[in-house]
Amino acid sequence: MCHQTVSLVQKFCEENYISCSMISIIDEITNKLNPKRFLSVPYSLGFPLGEINQFENQKKIVKQLLKTIQ
Repeated sequence: MCHQTVSLVQKFCEENYISCSMISIIDEITNKLNPKRFLSVPYSLGFPLGEINQFENQKKIVKQLLKTIQ
């Protein structure tokens, strides 16, 4: 999904008191959009949670993402 679209949806949610966060793969775009909460990951587009079948790593990423909301 497009970083810009996700950032705009996140901004709308936050303005309506709904906490949310996003995963960023392209930090230079994310930083320009300045979302309130995001998690930067070093993976390729289309694989925001890393490689397929790496369940422990994927759980770790989701837990890190949820911590950005707390």
